[in-house]
Amino acid sequence: MGLVSGTRLGSYEILALLGAGGMGEVYRTRDTKLNRDVALKILPEAFTLDGDRIARFRREAQVLASLNHPNIAAIYGFEDSGSTHALVLELVEGPTLADRIAKGPIPLDEALPIAKQIAEALEAAHEQGIIHRDLKPANIKVRDDGTVKVLDFGLAKAMEPASAISPMLTASPTITTPAQMTGIGMILGTAAYMAPEQAKGRPADKRSDIWAFGCVLFEMLTAKRSFEGEDVSDTLAAVLRADPQWNKLPAQTPQAVRRVLARCLQKDRRQRLADIADARMELDDAAQPTPVAGAGMRRGWIPMVGASVLVTAAVTSMSIWMVVRTRASTSPQTVRFGIGPTQIEALTLFRAGADRDVAVAPDGSFIVYRAGGAQAGSGLVVRMLNQLDAQRLDGVAAVGAPFVSPDNRWIGYFVAGELRKIAVKGGAPVTVCHISGAPRGASWGDDGNIVFATNELTTGLLVVPATGGVPKELTKSDPARLVDHIFPTVLPGGRGVLYTMRNVSAVGDAASDVAVLNVRTGESKMLVHGGTNAEYVATGHLVYATAGGLSAVPFDATRLEITGDPIPLSERIELKASGAANFAISRSGALVYVPGGGSRNVPRSLVWVDRQGHEEPLNAPQRPYSMARLSPDGRRVALQVDDPEGDLWIWDLTRFTLTRFTFDPALDNMPVWTPDSARIIFNSTRNGVQNIYAQTADGTGSVERLTNSPHPQFPFSITPDGTRLLLGEVSPGTGADVRQSLLKGGRDTEPLVQTAFGEYSPKISEDGRWMVYQSNQNGQFEIYVRPFPKVDSGGWQISTAGGTRPVWARSGRELFYLDLNNILNAVAVETDGSGFRAGTPKPILSQAYYSGFNLGAFDVSVDGQRFLMIKEPTNPSQQSQLPSIAVAINWVDEFRQQVQR
Repeated sequence: MGLVSGTRLGSYEILALLGAGGMGEVYRTRDTKLNRDVALKILPEAFTLDGDRIARFRREAQVLASLNHPNIAAIYGFEDSGSTHALVLELVEGPTLADRIAKGPIPLDEALPIAKQIAEALEAAHEQGIIHRDLKPANIKVRDDGTVKVLDFGLAKAMEPASAISPMLTASPTITTPAQMTGIGMILGTAAYMAPEQAKGRPADKRSDIWAFGCVLFEMLTAKRSFEGEDVSDTLAAVLRADPQWNKLPAQTPQAVRRVLARCLQKDRRQRLADIADARMELDDAAQPTPVAGAGMRRGWIPMVGASVLVTAAVTSMSIWMVVRTRASTSPQTVRFGIGPTQIEALTLFRAGADRDVAVAPDGSFIVYRAGGAQAGSGLVVRMLNQLDAQRLDGVAAVGAPFVSPDNRWIGYFVAGELRKIAVKGGAPVTVCHISGAPRGASWGDDGNIVFATNELTTGLLVVPATGGVPKELTKSDPARLVDHIFPTVLPGGRGVLYTMRNVSAVGDAASDVAVLNVRTGESKMLVHGGTNAEYVATGHLVYATAGGLSAVPFDATRLEITGDPIPLSERIELKASGAANFAISRSGALVYVPGGGSRNVPRSLVWVDRQGHEEPLNAPQRPYSMARLSPDGRRVALQVDDPEGDLWIWDLTRFTLTRFTFDPALDNMPVWTPDSARIIFNSTRNGVQNIYAQTADGTGSVERLTNSPHPQFPFSITPDGTRLLLGEVSPGTGADVRQSLLKGGRDTEPLVQTAFGEYSPKISEDGRWMVYQSNQNGQFEIYVRPFPKVDSGGWQISTAGGTRPVWARSGRELFYLDLNNILNAVAVETDGSGFRAGTPKPILSQAYYSGFNLGAFDVSVDGQRFLMIKEPTNPSQQSQLPSIAVAINWVDEFRQQVQR
């Protein structure tokens, strides 16, 4: 149809034509609502004349939109404007893989990471029953940072008609690029990448994608197609009868890669690889350096997730002892081990804090991390690397962003509006200063000062003496452009401070840049675009996070300048939606990190569990769910999904559909339904600080801001009459408190329970007379009830041995909560005219389900007989994605050898 620049299609403004083909025209477009650029694929005009086909396409597009993976270009929506129909897609910058191949064969060390990411994208889609059908280099983009994005996933199937196509869309006698759309039994795709079954007009399955993957990998390594011909007929004949020219492969191609290619390109699909995960694992092996005969371990990168959990603590400690004994060697080996999710003091990933959860001592003698997932008041754990057991620090709860002093004696952390420190050996915590806003990193300099940051846009980096004092501003942020200064790292000697410039209105790599402050001149300059959480290492490099992995770049620490090109590293790390990267490097050369996506990528499921423990799946697609709230009418579930987008979703229990509810690039959390099920209240960082917003549950209308506070706020419950919201607020001095706000008539809040302790998760009973909440006023979290709204007129402790996350039964005659082992407990209550009485708590489920940090990880059915739970993965491949900590001793020596090659 041809759209010119400036044309509007709904809320989308056409900027430029990006390309055209059989599947439609693609335009760079400005989303005027969310103020971001997207790709708009205008469907062919003839296609839109078939109403049944459009309806079928919508259904297929909804399934495709459920794909959420860092290597898959996302589908954001479907736009109608008159007779024009368009898909709203993620705009992926950078050349296609076809463009790269046109320059010549891709070196093996560059090709294998690309191939692995393609395989990971296919694996994620195949797990959801989605196949690509048209995989080829032109449908794959490689960004400048090395991230691969596979485009047009499953659109070939979505374009297919359910029956014979309209006569206006007759099948082309030739096959073009992009692929032409055809009817059932007709050839679909680009000839050179078709599997034999597709060339014969037979249905495609995931093994057809595996064939195409083999074709793409062969072409990357040789710059030649595996099957070629002068025309389409010759090409299809080669696909059906010829063999690839294996002698075109580079001589140094590893046997594992040759084996993958041979298995992918089997013409009989029964002999072909059955699962793309098998190809990915073979490529992992090919990426490993060949072990030296007699050597005790590989010196190259060893993936730690999953395998690390199998290493016993005794073997780990002996390995560490041997390294310490041989550290003076001229070429020390890198030893890697893992602290797995099955251990008692396991890592807790703190998504709400949007900061690091791990730290390492400068001398590499210990690590410190957040742990205690069964409690909202999770604390700090110190693991000495020459000891078998970890040690929890007493008196430390609900913490974030740990860091270590240069002399290895103190641990700094944030809690309840304060920056505190505690001795590594334990003792009473010491308050360094009060802070306003949520923490965004801290670094302890050699001069005895601590540089830290918060999420408040009005301040940049702040500095305070470690002995205590009033923080002073070190840099000026740019609130007008929504750019904050966060994640500081003080350079050795204190000459400069590395930090991240974060655009809170953007997502992905484009949101973050690494900068450096010259402490002597007060001037800052940008060093690396698309990076975050930079650390300096003694090799003269900056190591920083980008696209879920680590990269390094040469850096002159005297002139504070970049002196070379970036170098991608092997480690894949946990990267949060805020840009916080879970890794740390000691001055002694040890690397500590949370491998590959952590809990943000754990594919959890939703299940109903009755009082006998019987499970019934909801059949919602697996996602990294962290919060589930049932609507009062029992028809929908509002879900928090811990993925890089940080959005809320809704699962419809009657229509069996999962739809995205929020689209803002900011982090959206903690959904709460209004009593009439018409609106959802939630927390969001879309204006720089976590405040509370509302939107109609069907997604129509604009988002309404309900509160306006400089302090983080979290919604929990709404009174039955719909007039008041109960919320939590974290502020300096009093920490976490329970407050209330009118839902109409203003954005002010007033305190309900405000003490020096932490109060969380207030919930109102169905009759509006009682408020339940959790508090650590007795040293650990317990469940309490007070009258409402006169909360000071009485009070009762409900739990007897610790409890979190209380929920009322709709009948008002029971309370449910999780004990400190994460087991669901029930308490019978009576609330007649004589007051409030509670029975003895009793466990009603024997199995622990996911709780995480969020305070809404389960809910109760309307009749009170079933419980909506989030279930962790049960198969080994998915369990390997649970949070683990990887430790690499002498990692910097390994890195030095790598950059000197």
